[in-house]
Amino acid sequence: MSDAEVKKLYGSATVSPSEDVVAGSYGTWTLTYTAGEKGIARGGTIRIYTDADSDRATPQMDDLAGADYLTVDAPREARVGALVQSMMSISLTVNGRALAEGEQVSVTYGDTTGGGPGFRSQTFAEAQHFFWVAVDAGDGEAAILPHPPSLRIVGGEAVKLVINAPSIVESGKPFRIQVKAEDAWGNPAVAYRGDVTINGNDVRVPQTMSFGDADEGVRWVDECVVERGGVHRISVDDGTLVAQSNPIACRNAAPQFALYWGDSHGGQVAMAEKIPDFFRYARDVAAIHFAGYQRNDHVLSKSDWVLQQETERAYNQPGQFVALPGFEWSAQTTRGGHHNVYFRRHDQPIRRSGHEGLDDKSDEDTDLRHITEVYEAYRGTDTVITAHVGGEHSDLQYHDPYLEPAVEVTSDHGTFEWILQETLERDYRMGFFGGSDSHNGRPGGDTPGFQHRRYAKAGLAAVYAPELTIESVLDAYKARRIYATTGARILLHTACEDHLMGEEFTTRNTPQISAFVAGTAPYESVELYRGLERIYSHPIEGEKDRTRVRILWEGASRKSSYSGVIWEGSLRVSGRAINGVEQIRFDSPRSRVFDVTDEGLRWYSVACGYRSGIILDLPGDGDVDIECVVNTSVITGPLFGDQGIKPPRRKGWISRWIK
Repeated sequence: MSDAEVKKLYGSATVSPSEDVVAGSYGTWTLTYTAGEKGIARGGTIRIYTDADSDRATPQMDDLAGADYLTVDAPREARVGALVQSMMSISLTVNGRALAEGEQVSVTYGDTTGGGPGFRSQTFAEAQHFFWVAVDAGDGEAAILPHPPSLRIVGGEAVKLVINAPSIVESGKPFRIQVKAEDAWGNPAVAYRGDVTINGNDVRVPQTMSFGDADEGVRWVDECVVERGGVHRISVDDGTLVAQSNPIACRNAAPQFALYWGDSHGGQVAMAEKIPDFFRYARDVAAIHFAGYQRNDHVLSKSDWVLQQETERAYNQPGQFVALPGFEWSAQTTRGGHHNVYFRRHDQPIRRSGHEGLDDKSDEDTDLRHITEVYEAYRGTDTVITAHVGGEHSDLQYHDPYLEPAVEVTSDHGTFEWILQETLERDYRMGFFGGSDSHNGRPGGDTPGFQHRRYAKAGLAAVYAPELTIESVLDAYKARRIYATTGARILLHTACEDHLMGEEFTTRNTPQISAFVAGTAPYESVELYRGLERIYSHPIEGEKDRTRVRILWEGASRKSSYSGVIWEGSLRVSGRAINGVEQIRFDSPRSRVFDVTDEGLRWYSVACGYRSGIILDLPGDGDVDIECVVNTSVITGPLFGDQGIKPPRRKGWISRWIK
């Protein structure tokens, strides 16, 4: 049936207002459905949903003066009932007389007539946030209306500036940097305008740059040059916001290996047509060098796989940006857990863990049901496989050292020291890297929103490679010339007797290990481990400040997926007054410090596995007493499949009749 025929028989839908929506803001939007020739008989349904893994508010129909209040306007005799299925979906049912052609049903998200603030939009930017409408006219056959209405979600007011620069450059050779304005949720602040002063220190850069309408919060600066060897940093200032770049190491001659930043586990989006936006964000907004689109295999259709591979070919530009071909093999932990599969060549066949989410099961005989079958199928090939902690964490009792050179230890889900420790306890020779594992289409730069299942900003993978190609990036993974950060572009280089990071060798001499580190903030520690044993801690220069006190917390709720912890604390100070408070790794705006006075404060922190904390500024010379109380709660529930271990993932249901 053509789109025109579907529209004629089943109707159409519009949404208003249609202007851009600021991420995380409150507003009121009305979706209006107009019935087609078939009308809707008694028992027929209208389902309104979005394809995005949205963190927008869950509509409610109980408190007309509260936020996110939903109302439905329909012909009274039709007795249309509403069922809120989740934050992403509602279902309307005709319980009275049939809806006739041309009659309308209007759904208002964020009705404010009772005094409420409106409906909270999702926190991540999206070029097209669709309102899909599926209509069952009463015969049990649902048709999805073509050309669904959509809204553009954009970043809000700028709260920070970010500078991304190459980590290693050659003296006298031009390079480019990126200057970006971000909102509170990590989106580009599209409305950011004005002049920014650039201080290159020893780097030759323009003195000023201007943000205009076409920039949408992101500017690139070409022809930057540094003549002198050493480590350099660039800073920017707009009179209110200031920022400093990641460290730039200048070499007098071209180095053997460049240092490239990427997100090989950049995640996925539900709608394959948005894959180009995924890679565009990685390249143009996150300013990373490589990214991998890793869709869960059991929902990756044949047509989606074709579109993904076409997009990977289109965005793969050797020397500029690498789109890594591959998919996420997504079995439950009992069958080995989720693993990322990468190919060195395009147009490779997919071998899924199952077809649970697919209607077309014609190639089900190619499935690999256990991770040991995956190893067997790809053994002897140039495929690269990595383990991670995500929807279902990898089971590391299974491991193929030839195929599986590295493990992801930090992502949007949290930081997982336990899986790092397990690789060492099992004497695996594996590299460590970071990623995002996001469903928000922001590889290399995702941050938490309102979801309580991704608790951290995106991690990154740093690889040493001779050139920027698929082959070279995956060679770096295989050679373990790779390290992980929690998003900061820390410059790290290690060697031992002319052997580089990741190499394995034997020697009769006492190993002399060298390390060079240039960070994006002051160091707390630089440590050397033999396995799990710390054998050296480098002394860090600097005197202690007796007017500042740091309080830290860290940990996860279990060795599994979905292991976030909520830390709720309060403290009282006597002997001195609180003059200021700094936050450490409050990754989401949901985490906050509040009720701050001279004598105390409270905090709410959502985290998983990484250190968070506060620094108190307590000027004065007298003794000080600090009384601190902390409560913790574990984030879990049936939505996440019994703590992320087993299905099903059930959703809550809220219903109410609309009369």
